[in-house]
Amino acid sequence: MGPTSRKTRIKASVPQQEQDILAAAAAEFTAVGYRGANMDDVAARAGVSRSTLYRRFPNKDALFRAVAVETFEVGVAALEDAVVGLPPKEAVVEIFALGAEMVETQPLLRRMVHEDHSVRQVTDSIGSLFIEMVTARVGATLRACGAEMPDDDLLEAVEIHVRVVISYLEVPASDPGRWDPGYVRRVAEKHLAPMIY
Repeated sequence: MGPTSRKTRIKASVPQQEQDILAAAAAEFTAVGYRGANMDDVAARAGVSRSTLYRRFPNKDALFRAVAVETFEVGVAALEDAVVGLPPKEAVVEIFALGAEMVETQPLLRRMVHEDHSVRQVTDSIGSLFIEMVTARVGATLRACGAEMPDDDLLEAVEIHVRVVISYLEVPASDPGRWDPGYVRRVAEKHLAPMIY
């Protein structure tokens, strides 16, 4: 690399370096999958040294989890924005349909779920604390949409929803039609939305 890239690399702030690394890693995981991804290639894509990469992310698993968490965060924020103003049952349906659409249309999610089945790399390590965090966040979103059920009931129902999503991500349906947003919408309307009031 020439002096300009070295100078840019040195001047980049730590948060900017981490964002560059995560973007490079997402591109690498999308292009070659989890197994094919190489830490040296990620460092090169991000314009950082190997030592900088390993200081931030000690191994490929840690890097993959960080990319997955960022992808999740962006996705959940998009879902939250999409349901503003919807009644709670409609919000549940929309969350499921848009989630299925994201898996089908976003290259990294598609690769993780349908091609590599690498979601398990993340879900095996997330544990119950992550499920509780997602449940609380989705519960708060549905409460903001007007859900009136008692908190305990709302959180129980949402936890079931979260666990259903994790199950489908870990072991995708063999029939590709079951990932169609229209199909997911119908299932959510029939079986999942009635759990919320």
